[in-house]
Amino acid sequence: MRSTFIRSTRQRLDQFFFGSDQTRWDLVRVGTGLSVLLPLVLLGLSGNYERFYGHYGMLRREQALDVVYWPGFLFLMKSDPAWIWEIYWTTVAAALCLTLGLWTRVAAAITAFLYVATIQRNLLSFNGECGILGFLLPALIFAPPQRFSLDHWIRKQPLPEKTESWPARWVQINVCMMYFFTTIGKLVGEWDVGTGEIWYKITLCDWFRFQNVEFFHARWFCELAVHGSLLLEGTFAFLVWTRLRLPLVLLMMALHALIIVLFCNALFFFNFAAIAALCGFLKTSDFKREQAPEHSHVQPVTA
Repeated sequence: MRSTFIRSTRQRLDQFFFGSDQTRWDLVRVGTGLSVLLPLVLLGLSGNYERFYGHYGMLRREQALDVVYWPGFLFLMKSDPAWIWEIYWTTVAAALCLTLGLWTRVAAAITAFLYVATIQRNLLSFNGECGILGFLLPALIFAPPQRFSLDHWIRKQPLPEKTESWPARWVQINVCMMYFFTTIGKLVGEWDVGTGEIWYKITLCDWFRFQNVEFFHARWFCELAVHGSLLLEGTFAFLVWTRLRLPLVLLMMALHALIIVLFCNALFFFNFAAIAALCGFLKTSDFKREQAPEHSHVQPVTA
């Protein structure tokens, strides 16, 4: 009986990690690429890119030489201030190729390397989305080719007959851990169960767009916001593997979209990256309509 149990467990694990992959990688790819590309564009247009990562910015080159290591040291290899803009345009080009699905795996590898280098050049630029992109970008290096990509449309890259699920499982497990430990952090922090006080305080901060709307200050809404978020995030890591996967994932996406609407732009890219990561739970068959079987009509026989 013990050997049967072990054999059955091994088969289940093998199917879990190496079974056929039906993940909507195209949605994950586009969301991840935009999560890298759009902040870069905004940093470049505003001039903050040079302020964050330039030789004469927040952390000057002569100081950074002693405290910045690889891959962030890439920014310090040349003393010419124009060097950082060469890195900038290379990152933009790689992120754009990733978004469009052109040379996808190479673009994902280059984007991942340069993204980590950029954050390490100035750790003050680390935000919540950096942790999410930290596991999405490596996953896209190993993700199977996608139908909705320039690789397939223009380069005529064939779709693989056999795929494996382990890159998708890497994304999914990381997302589950993110929500699980977020819940633990809230429970041991100031998110007191039984009250909605923490949400009331949040609605009074400058990050909240609708401070003067009394609806969001109502006691019932404060308690719903606190306990609803705890319930969704706390159970996600367990219920997402059941038949509730699709409605639960869509509900979490709606929650992050609501946060984008309610809070200031500083939280936009974190929640956008979280939605991209949640796309890793979607399957290609989720929104396909099942075709009803055609019934043959028997012609009546007349005498």
